Amino acid sequence: MAKRRESGFTLVELLVAVVMGALLMAALAGLVGGALGGREAARERVELGRQAGFALERMTAALRGTRRLLLPLPTVPVRDVLAVALDEGADLDGDGVADADNDGDGLFDEDPSYDLTNDLAPGIVGIDDDGDGEIDEGTNTGDDDEDGVFSEDPDNGTDDDGDGLVGEDSWGDLNGDAEAGVAGVDDDGDGTIDEGTGNWTGNDDEDEELDEDWLDPVVFFLSGAVLVERMPVPWDENGDGLVDGRDYLENPLAENVSLFQVERIANGSGRAVLVDLALTLTSPGGESVDLQTRVRVGGGL
Repeated sequence: MAKRRESGFTLVELLVAVVMGALLMAALAGLVGGALGGREAARERVELGRQAGFALERMTAALRGTRRLLLPLPTVPVRDVLAVALDEGADLDGDGVADADNDGDGLFDEDPSYDLTNDLAPGIVGIDDDGDGEIDEGTNTGDDDEDGVFSEDPDNGTDDDGDGLVGEDSWGDLNGDAEAGVAGVDDDGDGTIDEGTGNWTGNDDEDEELDEDWLDPVVFFLSGAVLVERMPVPWDENGDGLVDGRDYLENPLAENVSLFQVERIANGSGRAVLVDLALTLTSPGGESVDLQTRVRVGGGL
């Protein structure tokens, strides 16, 4: 009887096969891991881009829709904060009256007190206006630009304190002419000129009311690594029984902010104010998105 021949792997061949299989699996694992890592990095970049784009869009809209840039100040033109006067078209409560028209008379910011933003704090409450590292320093709430001097620049068309701004630190008598409204003018058309004496010189629109329409600031600032938008609201948000400059909502726009820079561009006489915005977001994984733009203040009006 013929002897049957048996076939199979030798021990050496088996070991070689095992080693080759292990190498192949390692290579495949590396490819899969790399693909997954690339997918995660791409996802991070997309999310960073979404947040950065949204934040930049909000700031651009605020700048284009305002008549007044509040921060940065000309004396400290590069900052990590942006503040503008509220868009005159904003109506968050839907009552048909613009939120920036505090007294509902169709005018805007025409009758503030010596505390221009009506928030009982020097400058804008909770904000380092002058970039010196201190917030709301001093006890005089009429120091609207936090320069240590109060009510030194009425809204009279002249830069009285030489800081590059006009009317940024007025007192109760907005134009500083010691008369109700504009001196020698019948502001409200009632046939009487400069009615009222004493404290009534602060009745800037001659409507027999004092300090009833203030400046409403929209502010973009950093809280740690989060870019926050502060929006004034026309209702008693803080529950103190009053509606004033301390009533606002704060919402996060972007996280993982590694750079937020706002630059006020020096302009010549009669030229529009320009603002450069730079925003960089960096994820914990090291992915980064950098967006920049230049905006003309009031460009959408």
